[in-house]
Amino acid sequence: QDAVYKKRTLDQARREWTPGVGTVVSGTTLRGLIKLNDTLLLGPDPLGNFLPIAVKSIHRKRMPVKEVRGGQTASFALKKIKRSSIRKGMVMVSPRLNPQASWEFEAEILVLHHPTTISPRYQAMVHCGSIRQTATILSMDKDCLRTGDKATVHFRFIKTPEYLHIDQRLVFREGRTKAVGTITKLLQTTNNSPMNSKPQQIKMQSTKKGPLTKREESGPQAGIAMLTSPVAEDAASLATVASAPSGTQQPQAKAGGGGRRRGGQRHKVKSQAAIVTPAGGC
Repeated sequence: QDAVYKKRTLDQARREWTPGVGTVVSGTTLRGLIKLNDTLLLGPDPLGNFLPIAVKSIHRKRMPVKEVRGGQTASFALKKIKRSSIRKGMVMVSPRLNPQASWEFEAEILVLHHPTTISPRYQAMVHCGSIRQTATILSMDKDCLRTGDKATVHFRFIKTPEYLHIDQRLVFREGRTKAVGTITKLLQTTNNSPMNSKPQQIKMQSTKKGPLTKREESGPQAGIAMLTSPVAEDAASLATVASAPSGTQQPQAKAGGGGRRRGGQRHKVKSQAAIVTPAGGC
């Protein structure tokens, strides 16, 4: 009985929440023996970890039972676990198995039908037991695959790791593409990030200048800094040079006048240059 206990595994198929009972999962016991109040490991989660959970009650065909054996389908009420943390494809296994989640695996596949050719970086849905997740072909022992070809293919899940075992059957499909195969090797990788994760975006600092203060607006260079036209800049420089010999200070145009600011300043500066220039000539 202890040997059977070590190999017990439940393949999750459905989850629900029953009022007054809590989280309930259902599935098929693949092998071994599961008893009431047993502590099992539930997983894997998106990070590949397994959480310890306790079986509160077991039901088969709407009747409470104390144990289930391999090949039997049952429902299990779990303690202290939220429904949101359970997804389809998770398993409940004995802690003595020391389960490990896999991102990558190798499988021998047979292409039943494909309109064109299959090459690396091709993505399709992988069905393996209750697992259904998109996987990417990283490499294979052939350049391309067509209908009727066999090959050893290296897969990687794009979203979360899964609990797999060798000699497990799988179906590989995408649209009209269909392929079947068997898992031959489980690969351990140090890259545990999903392939569809977006890179972290860096916020750029704004280069927009704030409004000018009153002190900056009232300065003698404020009006010159705001002029963008070459004609206006020449007029401003002419007015400055011409007013120097006369020794009289001409009134400067206010930057905060009404109407169009730039146009008003240009007209004022031009008119000022026209008045001051003859005085400098005398």
